[in-house]
Amino acid sequence: MLTLLGFGAMVLVWGSFPVAAKIGTEHVPPLLFSAVRFLLAFLLLLLVARWRRISLRITRTQHLRIFQTSLFMVGIPAAIFFASIPYAPAGALTLMWATAPLFVSLFNFRGVGEARGWRLPVSLLIGIAGILLVLLGRVPFLPNQGASIPGFAMSGPALIAELMVLASAAVYGFGMLLAKRYSADVPVLVMTAWQVFYSGVVILLASLIFEHGGPFAPTWATLEALLYLVVFCSCISFFLTFWLIRRIGAIRTAYSDFIIPGVTLLLSYWLLGEELSPAKLGGFLLVMLGCALVEK
Repeated sequence: MLTLLGFGAMVLVWGSFPVAAKIGTEHVPPLLFSAVRFLLAFLLLLLVARWRRISLRITRTQHLRIFQTSLFMVGIPAAIFFASIPYAPAGALTLMWATAPLFVSLFNFRGVGEARGWRLPVSLLIGIAGILLVLLGRVPFLPNQGASIPGFAMSGPALIAELMVLASAAVYGFGMLLAKRYSADVPVLVMTAWQVFYSGVVILLASLIFEHGGPFAPTWATLEALLYLVVFCSCISFFLTFWLIRRIGAIRTAYSDFIIPGVTLLLSYWLLGEELSPAKLGGFLLVMLGCALVEK
């Protein structure tokens, strides 16, 4: 029950992440916004560690391993997602990101304790079918569905943004492999703190290089979104992710990415006014089925 509650909380938090990111980056450079989010999250985790009397001291080898993990699992994917969010709908980018479990399974299918047998490939195929259904923008043989989903048949910056997020899902899959391999000898809180620190530093350097002189006009909505991302979508979410990796494995943890798009689609519909079509709902149901099949 505790694992199920943790999994549900992680899905809810990550599902709200793209909506908060979309709101927060409307008036500030996206990479700078992301970097500040991670660095503030590190300061918050540092206070929590001191309150709980947990030392963040680790060896140089552990620092190097955490840096490698954070670069592939957090830093690069987060930088790409935030750089892409101004150019495409939040729901569309999240659905592209939903391919992450496919890449995670490719990197982790031989791992000890991971899902095996016929359920894994079948669940992946069902998940792929759900994603393709959403990408098509219509349910076969169902009339009067209107045009395709905005954001998936576009060219220019929107198409580039979607392809980049798709590529970042592959990078994330490799990062999950590193997290599974390197996180066992480091407490979850310590691992999370250094993950967000190194991610913030990497993205801040990218912001200084690529966003120098960009527009900067934060509003109250920007600050509210930043606070939400710091507390819930950085500290709590990463803590839950690493905790779940140790309890149920990398592949099952990554299958949350099949459920998260459904949460994001609903929130983006309610809060951002993005389209909620039968194809999106049908695709979400399929990926939910794929997620359920992977469980033993």
